[in-house]
Amino acid sequence: MFSPSPPHADKPRPRTPFLGFAIVGCGAAIAPLDFAVNMAFPAMTEAFALATPDIRWVAVCYVITYGSLMLFCGVLGDRLGHLRVFRWGLVLSALALVACAAAPSYGWLLAGRVLQGIGVALTLSCAPALAMGLLAAGQRTQALSVYGAMFAAAGVLAPLLGGLSMLHWGWAGVYGFRVPIVLLAWLCTPWLVRRLRAQTLSTTSAVSQAGSVQGLWGLLRRDADFAWINLLSVGVQFCGFTIALSLPYALPAAGWGGTASGAMLSLWALGVLAGSGVAPVLLRRMDLRSAGLAAQGIMALGLASIGAVPMAQAWPFMALALIVQGVGLGVFQVVYADQVVATLPDSARGLSGSLTLVTRTVGIVGAAMVWLWLMERLQSRALANGVSHPEAIWASTMGLLPWAAGLALAVLLLGVWRRINRWH
Repeated sequence: MFSPSPPHADKPRPRTPFLGFAIVGCGAAIAPLDFAVNMAFPAMTEAFALATPDIRWVAVCYVITYGSLMLFCGVLGDRLGHLRVFRWGLVLSALALVACAAAPSYGWLLAGRVLQGIGVALTLSCAPALAMGLLAAGQRTQALSVYGAMFAAAGVLAPLLGGLSMLHWGWAGVYGFRVPIVLLAWLCTPWLVRRLRAQTLSTTSAVSQAGSVQGLWGLLRRDADFAWINLLSVGVQFCGFTIALSLPYALPAAGWGGTASGAMLSLWALGVLAGSGVAPVLLRRMDLRSAGLAAQGIMALGLASIGAVPMAQAWPFMALALIVQGVGLGVFQVVYADQVVATLPDSARGLSGSLTLVTRTVGIVGAAMVWLWLMERLQSRALANGVSHPEAIWASTMGLLPWAAGLALAVLLLGVWRRINRWH
Protein backbone atom coordinates (compact mmCIF):
# COMPACT_ATOMS: atom_id res chain seq x y z
CA MET A 1 0.00 0.00 0.00
CA PHE A 2 1.24 3.47 -0.85
CA SER A 3 1.31 5.86 2.05
CA PRO A 4 0.36 9.50 1.54
CA SER A 5 3.24 11.47 0.08
CA PRO A 6 4.89 13.61 2.81
CA PRO A 7 4.87 17.38 2.44
CA HIS A 8 8.05 18.78 1.00
CA ALA A 9 10.28 21.19 2.78
CA ASP A 10 9.69 23.94 0.23
CA LYS A 11 9.09 27.34 1.79
CA PRO A 12 5.66 28.76 1.04
CA ARG A 13 5.74 31.26 -1.76
CA PRO A 14 5.21 34.84 -0.66
CA ARG A 15 2.30 35.52 -2.94
CA THR A 16 -0.51 33.42 -4.33
CA PRO A 17 -0.23 33.54 -8.14
CA PHE A 18 -3.81 34.57 -8.77
CA LEU A 19 -3.23 35.22 -12.48
CA GLY A 20 -1.81 31.73 -12.90
CA PHE A 21 -4.81 30.19 -11.16
CA ALA A 22 -7.10 32.34 -13.32
CA ILE A 23 -5.51 31.02 -16.51
CA VAL A 24 -5.73 27.39 -15.40
CA GLY A 25 -9.26 27.96 -14.15
CA CYS A 26 -10.30 29.63 -17.40
CA GLY A 27 -9.12 26.62 -19.38
CA ALA A 28 -10.62 24.09 -16.97
CA ALA A 29 -13.91 26.01 -17.04
CA ILE A 30 -14.86 24.27 -20.29
CA ALA A 31 -16.09 21.36 -18.15
CA PRO A 32 -18.24 23.07 -15.46
CA LEU A 33 -19.53 25.54 -18.05
CA ASP A 34 -20.94 22.50 -19.84
CA PHE A 35 -23.58 22.57 -17.12
CA ALA A 36 -25.18 25.22 -19.36
CA VAL A 37 -26.01 22.42 -21.80
CA ASN A 38 -28.46 21.01 -19.25
CA MET A 39 -30.42 24.25 -19.51
CA ALA A 40 -30.81 23.59 -23.25
CA PHE A 41 -32.05 20.00 -22.90
CA PRO A 42 -35.73 20.93 -23.41
CA ALA A 43 -34.88 23.17 -26.39
CA MET A 44 -32.69 20.51 -28.03
CA THR A 45 -35.35 17.88 -27.40
CA GLU A 46 -37.82 20.05 -29.31
CA ALA A 47 -35.40 21.19 -32.05
CA PHE A 48 -34.39 17.65 -33.03
CA ALA A 49 -37.84 16.12 -32.35
CA LEU A 50 -36.49 13.70 -29.74
CA ALA A 51 -38.17 11.59 -27.11
CA THR A 52 -37.19 12.85 -23.66
CA PRO A 53 -34.94 9.84 -22.79
CA ASP A 54 -32.99 10.28 -26.05
CA ILE A 55 -31.51 13.58 -24.90
CA ARG A 56 -29.36 11.61 -22.46
CA TRP A 57 -26.94 10.83 -25.31
CA VAL A 58 -25.87 14.48 -25.39
CA ALA A 59 -24.42 13.92 -21.91
CA VAL A 60 -23.46 10.26 -22.30
CA CYS A 61 -21.43 10.63 -25.54
CA TYR A 62 -19.49 13.48 -23.98
CA VAL A 63 -18.80 12.06 -20.54
CA ILE A 64 -18.06 8.51 -21.69
CA THR A 65 -15.50 9.87 -24.14
CA TYR A 66 -13.60 12.02 -21.68
CA GLY A 67 -14.09 9.53 -18.88
CA SER A 68 -12.59 6.66 -20.85
CA LEU A 69 -9.58 8.74 -21.94
CA MET A 70 -8.94 10.71 -18.76
CA LEU A 71 -6.48 8.35 -17.04
CA PHE A 72 -4.44 7.87 -20.20
CA CYS A 73 -4.35 11.63 -20.81
CA GLY A 74 -3.20 12.13 -17.21
CA VAL A 75 -0.33 9.69 -17.75
CA LEU A 76 0.43 11.47 -21.03
CA GLY A 77 0.73 14.74 -19.13
CA ASP A 78 2.99 13.13 -16.52
CA ARG A 79 5.31 11.96 -19.31
CA LEU A 80 5.17 14.78 -21.88
CA GLY A 81 4.40 17.76 -19.66
CA HIS A 82 1.14 18.92 -18.12
CA LEU A 83 1.15 22.34 -19.80
CA ARG A 84 1.75 20.90 -23.26
CA VAL A 85 -1.16 18.44 -23.01
CA PHE A 86 -3.35 21.14 -21.45
CA ARG A 87 -2.79 23.39 -24.48
CA TRP A 88 -3.56 20.59 -26.92
CA GLY A 89 -6.88 20.09 -25.15
CA LEU A 90 -7.80 23.76 -25.37
CA VAL A 91 -7.31 23.86 -29.13
CA LEU A 92 -9.34 20.71 -29.69
CA SER A 93 -12.09 21.94 -27.36
CA ALA A 94 -12.48 25.20 -29.28
CA LEU A 95 -12.92 23.27 -32.54
CA ALA A 96 -15.41 20.89 -30.92
CA LEU A 97 -17.55 23.67 -29.47
CA VAL A 98 -17.81 25.32 -32.89
CA ALA A 99 -18.82 21.97 -34.39
CA CYS A 100 -21.54 21.47 -31.77
CA ALA A 101 -22.96 24.96 -32.18
CA ALA A 102 -23.15 24.54 -35.96
CA ALA A 103 -24.51 20.95 -35.93
CA PRO A 104 -27.25 20.56 -38.58
CA SER A 105 -28.62 17.31 -37.13
CA TYR A 106 -28.65 15.32 -33.90
CA GLY A 107 -26.06 12.89 -35.23
CA TRP A 108 -23.64 15.71 -36.00
CA LEU A 109 -24.23 17.17 -32.56
CA LEU A 110 -23.32 13.86 -30.91
CA ALA A 111 -20.17 13.64 -33.07
CA GLY A 112 -19.20 17.11 -31.89
CA ARG A 113 -19.79 16.03 -28.30
CA VAL A 114 -17.39 13.10 -28.75
CA LEU A 115 -14.73 15.49 -30.09
CA GLN A 116 -15.43 17.80 -27.17
CA GLY A 117 -14.92 14.88 -24.79
CA ILE A 118 -11.44 14.26 -26.21
CA GLY A 119 -10.51 17.90 -25.75
CA VAL A 120 -11.82 17.97 -22.18
CA ALA A 121 -9.91 14.78 -21.32
CA LEU A 122 -6.65 16.38 -22.46
CA THR A 123 -7.35 19.64 -20.63
CA LEU A 124 -8.86 18.48 -17.35
CA SER A 125 -6.43 15.60 -16.84
CA CYS A 126 -3.62 18.12 -16.38
CA ALA A 127 -5.42 21.15 -14.91
CA PRO A 128 -5.23 20.04 -11.23
CA ALA A 129 -1.52 19.26 -11.65
CA LEU A 130 -0.93 22.74 -13.08
CA ALA A 131 -2.82 24.29 -10.16
CA MET A 132 -0.67 22.38 -7.66
CA GLY A 133 2.43 23.42 -9.59
CA LEU A 134 1.68 27.08 -8.93
CA LEU A 135 2.24 26.69 -5.17
CA ALA A 136 4.88 25.05 -3.03
CA ALA A 137 4.52 21.29 -2.69
CA GLY A 138 3.49 21.56 0.96
CA GLN A 139 0.49 23.72 0.02
CA ARG A 140 -1.31 20.92 -1.79
CA THR A 141 -4.65 21.30 0.02
CA GLN A 142 -4.69 25.06 -0.56
CA ALA A 143 -4.02 24.58 -4.27
CA LEU A 144 -6.77 21.96 -4.58
CA SER A 145 -9.18 24.23 -2.69
CA VAL A 146 -8.47 27.19 -4.98
CA TYR A 147 -8.82 24.98 -8.03
CA GLY A 148 -12.07 23.50 -6.71
CA ALA A 149 -13.39 26.98 -6.00
CA MET A 150 -12.59 28.13 -9.54
CA PHE A 151 -14.24 25.02 -10.93
CA ALA A 152 -17.32 25.73 -8.84
CA ALA A 153 -17.31 29.43 -9.78
CA ALA A 154 -17.61 28.43 -13.43
CA GLY A 155 -20.52 26.23 -12.39
CA VAL A 156 -22.16 29.26 -10.77
CA LEU A 157 -21.95 31.17 -14.04
CA ALA A 158 -22.92 28.26 -16.29
CA PRO A 159 -26.71 28.33 -15.84
CA LEU A 160 -26.82 32.13 -16.06
CA LEU A 161 -24.65 32.27 -19.16
CA GLY A 162 -26.54 29.33 -20.63
CA GLY A 163 -29.89 31.02 -20.12
CA LEU A 164 -28.67 34.34 -21.56
CA SER A 165 -26.99 32.72 -24.56
CA MET A 166 -30.16 30.79 -25.37
CA LEU A 167 -32.13 34.03 -25.42
CA HIS A 168 -29.92 35.32 -28.25
CA TRP A 169 -28.77 32.20 -30.13
CA GLY A 170 -31.07 29.37 -29.09
CA TRP A 171 -29.69 26.02 -27.94
CA ALA A 172 -26.49 26.52 -30.00
CA GLY A 173 -25.55 29.40 -27.71
CA VAL A 174 -24.68 27.06 -24.82
CA TYR A 175 -21.75 25.85 -26.94
CA GLY A 176 -20.80 29.01 -28.76
CA PHE A 177 -20.30 31.30 -25.77
CA ARG A 178 -17.42 29.12 -24.52
CA VAL A 179 -15.27 29.44 -27.65
CA PRO A 180 -13.75 32.87 -26.77
CA ILE A 181 -13.15 31.71 -23.19
CA VAL A 182 -11.16 28.69 -24.36
CA LEU A 183 -9.15 30.74 -26.86
CA LEU A 184 -8.33 33.34 -24.19
CA ALA A 185 -6.97 30.63 -21.90
CA TRP A 186 -4.87 29.20 -24.74
CA LEU A 187 -3.40 32.60 -25.58
CA CYS A 188 -2.42 33.19 -21.93
CA THR A 189 -0.74 29.83 -21.28
CA PRO A 190 2.80 31.06 -22.20
CA TRP A 191 2.63 33.19 -19.02
CA LEU A 192 2.50 29.99 -16.96
CA VAL A 193 5.84 28.64 -18.14
CA ARG A 194 7.98 30.64 -15.68
CA ARG A 195 5.49 30.42 -12.81
CA LEU A 196 5.15 26.64 -12.56
CA ARG A 197 7.41 24.52 -10.40
CA ALA A 198 9.63 22.30 -12.51
CA GLN A 199 7.83 19.07 -13.39
CA THR A 200 9.67 15.77 -13.04
CA LEU A 201 8.49 13.76 -16.03
CA SER A 202 7.67 10.11 -15.40
CA THR A 203 9.17 7.46 -17.67
CA THR A 204 7.55 4.73 -19.72
CA SER A 205 9.69 2.13 -17.95
CA ALA A 206 7.83 2.66 -14.67
CA VAL A 207 4.78 0.68 -15.77
CA SER A 208 4.61 -1.39 -12.58
CA GLN A 209 4.40 1.64 -10.29
CA ALA A 210 1.26 3.43 -9.15
CA GLY A 211 2.17 6.27 -11.53
CA SER A 212 0.82 4.23 -14.46
CA VAL A 213 -2.71 3.08 -15.26
CA GLN A 214 -1.65 -0.53 -14.71
CA GLY A 215 -0.10 0.32 -11.36
CA LEU A 216 -3.21 2.26 -10.36
CA TRP A 217 -5.45 -0.77 -10.92
CA GLY A 218 -3.06 -2.83 -8.85
CA LEU A 219 -3.25 -0.31 -6.02
CA LEU A 220 -7.05 -0.32 -6.15
CA ARG A 221 -7.05 -4.10 -5.78
CA ARG A 222 -4.57 -4.11 -2.89
CA ASP A 223 -5.71 -1.12 -0.87
CA ALA A 224 -9.33 -1.47 0.31
CA ASP A 225 -9.42 2.06 1.78
CA PHE A 226 -8.23 3.63 -1.46
CA ALA A 227 -10.76 1.61 -3.45
CA TRP A 228 -13.51 2.68 -1.03
CA ILE A 229 -12.93 6.42 -1.35
CA ASN A 230 -13.10 6.11 -5.14
CA LEU A 231 -16.31 4.08 -5.01
CA LEU A 232 -17.64 6.66 -2.57
CA SER A 233 -16.95 9.45 -5.06
CA VAL A 234 -18.90 7.55 -7.73
CA GLY A 235 -21.87 7.23 -5.36
CA VAL A 236 -21.77 10.89 -4.33
CA GLN A 237 -21.76 12.10 -7.94
CA PHE A 238 -24.49 9.60 -8.87
CA CYS A 239 -26.79 11.02 -6.20
CA GLY A 240 -25.85 14.67 -6.66
CA PHE A 241 -26.37 14.72 -10.43
CA THR A 242 -30.12 14.33 -9.92
CA ILE A 243 -30.18 18.10 -9.43
CA ALA A 244 -28.59 18.83 -12.79
CA LEU A 245 -30.97 16.39 -14.50
CA SER A 246 -34.22 17.28 -12.82
CA LEU A 247 -34.31 21.04 -12.24
CA PRO A 248 -33.96 22.12 -15.91
CA TYR A 249 -37.29 20.36 -16.47
CA ALA A 250 -38.94 20.99 -13.10
CA LEU A 251 -38.47 24.75 -12.81
CA PRO A 252 -39.95 25.65 -16.24
CA ALA A 253 -42.87 23.36 -15.41
CA ALA A 254 -43.43 25.48 -12.29
CA GLY A 255 -43.55 28.61 -14.46
CA TRP A 256 -39.96 29.77 -14.18
CA GLY A 257 -38.29 31.42 -17.19
CA GLY A 258 -34.89 30.42 -18.54
CA THR A 259 -32.93 33.15 -16.76
CA ALA A 260 -34.71 32.59 -13.45
CA SER A 261 -34.17 28.83 -13.69
CA GLY A 262 -30.50 29.43 -14.43
CA ALA A 263 -30.22 31.71 -11.42
CA MET A 264 -31.72 29.04 -9.17
CA LEU A 265 -29.30 26.41 -10.45
CA SER A 266 -26.45 28.86 -9.91
CA LEU A 267 -27.24 28.82 -6.21
CA TRP A 268 -26.36 25.13 -6.15
CA ALA A 269 -23.02 25.88 -7.81
CA LEU A 270 -22.56 28.79 -5.40
CA GLY A 271 -22.89 26.31 -2.55
CA VAL A 272 -20.21 24.12 -4.16
CA LEU A 273 -17.99 27.18 -4.40
CA ALA A 274 -18.51 27.95 -0.70
CA GLY A 275 -17.84 24.34 0.25
CA SER A 276 -14.58 24.31 -1.69
CA GLY A 277 -13.44 27.37 0.20
CA VAL A 278 -14.49 26.01 3.59
CA ALA A 279 -12.78 22.61 3.09
CA PRO A 280 -9.23 23.70 4.13
CA VAL A 281 -10.63 25.24 7.32
CA LEU A 282 -12.42 22.00 8.19
CA LEU A 283 -9.30 19.95 7.46
CA ARG A 284 -7.36 21.98 10.00
CA ARG A 285 -9.85 20.84 12.64
CA MET A 286 -10.64 17.25 11.66
CA ASP A 287 -9.10 14.40 9.70
CA LEU A 288 -9.95 13.60 6.08
CA ARG A 289 -12.35 10.76 6.85
CA SER A 290 -14.34 12.78 9.40
CA ALA A 291 -14.61 15.72 7.01
CA GLY A 292 -15.78 13.38 4.25
CA LEU A 293 -18.51 11.89 6.45
CA ALA A 294 -19.68 15.35 7.50
CA ALA A 295 -19.86 16.42 3.86
CA GLN A 296 -21.93 13.36 2.96
CA GLY A 297 -24.38 14.12 5.75
CA ILE A 298 -24.84 17.69 4.53
CA MET A 299 -25.42 16.46 0.97
CA ALA A 300 -28.03 13.91 2.03
CA LEU A 301 -29.86 16.60 4.04
CA GLY A 302 -29.85 18.95 1.06
CA LEU A 303 -31.21 16.31 -1.35
CA ALA A 304 -34.00 15.33 1.03
CA SER A 305 -34.94 18.99 1.55
CA ILE A 306 -35.08 19.74 -2.19
CA GLY A 307 -37.35 16.75 -2.79
CA ALA A 308 -39.76 17.95 -0.09
CA VAL A 309 -40.35 21.38 -1.67
CA PRO A 310 -43.89 21.77 -3.12
CA MET A 311 -44.37 23.16 -6.63
CA ALA A 312 -45.78 26.48 -5.42
CA GLN A 313 -42.93 27.14 -2.99
CA ALA A 314 -39.78 26.61 -5.05
CA TRP A 315 -38.53 29.93 -3.71
CA PRO A 316 -37.03 30.43 -1.14
CA PHE A 317 -37.05 26.92 0.35
CA MET A 318 -35.46 25.21 -2.64
CA ALA A 319 -32.81 27.93 -2.89
CA LEU A 320 -31.65 27.26 0.67
CA ALA A 321 -31.70 23.49 0.16
CA LEU A 322 -29.66 23.80 -3.05
CA ILE A 323 -27.00 25.85 -1.26
CA VAL A 324 -26.82 23.29 1.56
CA GLN A 325 -26.40 20.39 -0.83
CA GLY A 326 -23.80 22.32 -2.82
CA VAL A 327 -21.74 23.10 0.29
CA GLY A 328 -21.58 19.42 1.16
CA LEU A 329 -20.55 18.50 -2.38
CA GLY A 330 -17.86 21.20 -2.47
CA VAL A 331 -16.30 20.01 0.79
CA PHE A 332 -16.42 16.38 -0.30
CA GLN A 333 -14.72 17.03 -3.64
CA VAL A 334 -11.74 18.79 -2.03
CA VAL A 335 -11.44 16.11 0.66
CA TYR A 336 -11.58 13.32 -1.90
CA ALA A 337 -9.06 14.97 -4.23
CA ASP A 338 -6.67 15.54 -1.31
CA GLN A 339 -6.86 11.85 -0.37
CA VAL A 340 -6.15 10.69 -3.90
CA VAL A 341 -3.25 13.07 -4.49
CA ALA A 342 -1.76 12.18 -1.10
CA THR A 343 -1.87 8.46 -1.86
CA LEU A 344 -0.32 8.47 -5.34
CA PRO A 345 3.33 9.43 -6.06
CA ASP A 346 4.21 13.09 -6.65
CA SER A 347 5.28 12.25 -10.20
CA ALA A 348 1.72 11.08 -10.95
CA ARG A 349 -0.12 14.36 -10.42
CA GLY A 350 -1.73 14.08 -13.84
CA LEU A 351 -2.95 10.58 -13.08
CA SER A 352 -4.28 11.52 -9.65
CA GLY A 353 -6.17 14.53 -11.00
CA SER A 354 -7.58 12.36 -13.79
CA LEU A 355 -8.76 9.71 -11.35
CA THR A 356 -10.87 12.23 -9.44
CA LEU A 357 -12.61 13.15 -12.68
CA VAL A 358 -13.05 9.55 -13.81
CA THR A 359 -15.02 8.67 -10.68
CA ARG A 360 -17.12 11.80 -11.21
CA THR A 361 -17.76 10.73 -14.80
CA VAL A 362 -18.80 7.21 -13.86
CA GLY A 363 -21.28 8.62 -11.37
CA ILE A 364 -22.70 11.10 -13.91
CA VAL A 365 -23.08 8.49 -16.66
CA GLY A 366 -24.84 6.14 -14.28
CA ALA A 367 -27.09 8.97 -13.14
CA ALA A 368 -28.00 9.94 -16.71
CA MET A 369 -29.01 6.37 -17.50
CA VAL A 370 -30.83 5.47 -14.29
CA TRP A 371 -32.43 8.72 -13.17
CA LEU A 372 -33.81 9.70 -16.59
CA TRP A 373 -35.32 6.23 -16.91
CA LEU A 374 -36.93 6.60 -13.49
CA MET A 375 -38.10 10.12 -14.31
CA GLU A 376 -39.92 8.86 -17.40
CA ARG A 377 -41.65 6.14 -15.37
CA LEU A 378 -42.73 8.58 -12.66
CA GLN A 379 -44.08 11.02 -15.25
CA SER A 380 -46.14 8.31 -16.95
CA ARG A 381 -47.58 7.28 -13.60
CA ALA A 382 -48.47 10.88 -12.73
CA LEU A 383 -50.21 11.43 -16.08
CA ALA A 384 -52.14 8.19 -15.61
CA ASN A 385 -53.42 9.61 -12.33
CA GLY A 386 -54.98 12.51 -14.22
CA VAL A 387 -52.72 15.43 -13.23
CA SER A 388 -51.77 18.19 -15.68
CA HIS A 389 -48.63 17.91 -17.78
CA PRO A 390 -46.65 20.54 -15.77
CA GLU A 391 -47.67 18.84 -12.54
CA ALA A 392 -46.59 15.48 -13.95
CA ILE A 393 -43.18 16.90 -14.88
CA TRP A 394 -42.76 18.35 -11.38
CA ALA A 395 -43.83 15.10 -9.74
CA SER A 396 -41.46 13.01 -11.87
CA THR A 397 -38.42 15.26 -11.47
CA MET A 398 -38.84 16.00 -7.79
CA GLY A 399 -39.68 12.34 -7.25
CA LEU A 400 -36.05 11.48 -7.99
CA LEU A 401 -34.73 13.42 -5.00
CA PRO A 402 -36.05 11.17 -2.18
CA TRP A 403 -34.49 8.17 -3.92
CA ALA A 404 -31.18 9.99 -4.25
CA ALA A 405 -31.32 11.20 -0.64
CA GLY A 406 -32.05 7.69 0.62
CA LEU A 407 -29.14 6.27 -1.33
CA ALA A 408 -26.81 9.03 -0.09
CA LEU A 409 -27.87 8.30 3.49
CA ALA A 410 -27.25 4.56 2.99
CA VAL A 411 -23.73 5.24 1.70
CA LEU A 412 -23.08 7.55 4.65
CA LEU A 413 -24.19 4.89 7.15
CA LEU A 414 -21.99 2.33 5.43
CA GLY A 415 -19.04 4.69 5.79
CA VAL A 416 -19.79 5.19 9.49
CA TRP A 417 -20.04 1.41 9.96
CA ARG A 418 -16.65 0.91 8.27
CA ARG A 419 -15.09 3.50 10.55
CA ILE A 420 -16.57 1.93 13.69
CA ASN A 421 -15.23 -1.45 12.62
CA ARG A 422 -11.80 0.12 12.13
CA TRP A 423 -11.82 1.35 15.72
CA HIS A 424 -12.65 -2.14 16.92
